[in-house]
This record gives sequence, structure tokens and C-alpha cells, in this order.
Amino acid sequence: MKILYTSDIHASDTHLFSMLSVADREDVDGIIVGGDLLPHHLPDTPRLGILVAQGNYLRDVFIRTLSDHMSKQKRAIYLDMGNDDFIANRGLLKAHDGALFHLLHMAKHALTETVDIIGYMTVSPTPFGVKDWEKPDSMDQPHNVGAVVNRKGYVSDSGALKETTLDLETSDTIENDLSLIGQQISRPFVFVSHCPPYDTPLDMLLSGEHVGSASIGRFIETWSKRGLLLASFHGHIHESPEKSGAIRTIIGDTPSINPGQHRGVGAVLQYVLFEVTEGSSPEIRLL
Repeated sequence: MKILYTSDIHASDTHLFSMLSVADREDVDGIIVGGDLLPHHLPDTPRLGILVAQGNYLRDVFIRTLSDHMSKQKRAIYLDMGNDDFIANRGLLKAHDGALFHLLHMAKHALTETVDIIGYMTVSPTPFGVKDWEKPDSMDQPHNVGAVVNRKGYVSDSGALKETTLDLETSDTIENDLSLIGQQISRPFVFVSHCPPYDTPLDMLLSGEHVGSASIGRFIETWSKRGLLLASFHGHIHESPEKSGAIRTIIGDTPSINPGQHRGVGAVLQYVLFEVTEGSSPEIRLL
């Protein structure tokens, strides 16, 4: 099975269409998008507000474009929102879950006959104002030492924007979510996590600061040692490959990948292609 992986297609208004064009050109069997679907700049935002503008884009552009694509070429699509996408509009995606595409967050799907795909979109605390997809990393260490964190922001799970202050002492953490995910694992799998693992070539800002999740790193290590995690795919930190010089690292025996993303008008979509080999000992091969 040949698969295209990309993330953070919000970085350019054209990345959605580029992704589908590449999928056709490379004749892939599946597409995985590791979070952050909605363009940063939607022209209707000043007039309608961010929630309505994002909802309109999802319904009128994103879903319609995928539907048109799938009417011409059937292929499996796995995706979900990221930390820049307000969760109030996720119901628009849920209406097509299992039919047009498969939502990834806290879910397990069969990628092939012998390999699953498991997703997790929450990120550790950020300096940004959208807080729907943020949680403390763990109770022992809610965020990385010295990290720039803005606890105040907005959530939209009520259907409207609501001011919030991120609770750094809650037991509702990334670490606990990953423990729940672990209970679903029964065979080899691919892990798609919007947030990259901490202190790797995949989570570097241009300043050189590492801003990924230590809990996600431990999860990868644990399931690599158990021989079930074939590969992990990430995004979130667009500039990390540019800063670190690498899109790939090895954690345990598992390749972990963040292709990064280019921003703005005329930006070229960043992506990777890989194959899943079947059999009693399935493998991932980067192309």
C-alpha cells in the first residue's frame, strides 16, 4: 500500500489542492493528513467571525473538494483537525467520518489487513490563543522547562468562542490520553500525532528551542520496544526540518517523521511517500 503523508495544510490556501494533485500523480492508495486543515487566512473572518468562516470553508471548500476527488479516484483518506482548527466545526467532519474519510483523533482504523493506524491531535501548551486542542503534557511536567506558554485563550466546544485559562494542574493530560490509546493496541500500527516528540529534530523552532511533547516521545519508545510501532508521523512545527536539517529521526527502532510545511502564497507542499508491506512482519518503507 502506497501512502502520501502531509500535515499543516493550513499553511497555504493551495496545499489542499496540491496534496490531491500529488496523490493522483504518484497514484497512491491512501492519504494521511496529520492535523491543521483550515487556512490561516479566510477572507470572510472579519465579517462573519472565525467560527463561521472556518465552518464555511470546511463545508464549501474542504469537504466538497474531497468529495469531488473521491468521485473520480477512490483512495483511503485519514485526517483530523489540529491545534489551529476550532473544534466547534468538527461535527461537519464527523458527518462524513467512515464514508468520505476517517477521523484520527483517539481512534484506531485498519490501514491494511495486518496494520492499524492510530491518531492523536492534542498538543502540549503553546503561546497561541486557540486552546481546543491543548492539554498539559503530564502532571509531573505540564510543559517543557522554559517554554513560552500562554495559558489564556479561547475554546469553542460549546459552539461559541469562550475565554479560558488552561489548567496546568489537571489530571486530564496528554500522558493519560496516550495510556488510554495504549489499551486499544493489539497489533502492528502506524501512529499519527500532530505534536512531535520532544527534543528531537522534529520539534525545533527557528530559535533552536524544542517544543514537542515528552509524553509522546515516551509513547513512541514504549511501543517501539514492544515491536508494534512501525512508524510515527507528525507536524505542528512547520520550520523544524529547515532548522534541524532532518525530517526523520529514529526513536528506539521506530522511524519518526515530520515533513514540515512551507507557508504562504506560492509555497510548495511538503510531504513524504511511504509503503506498507504486508505479511507476518509488516514494515514501513519510505520512498
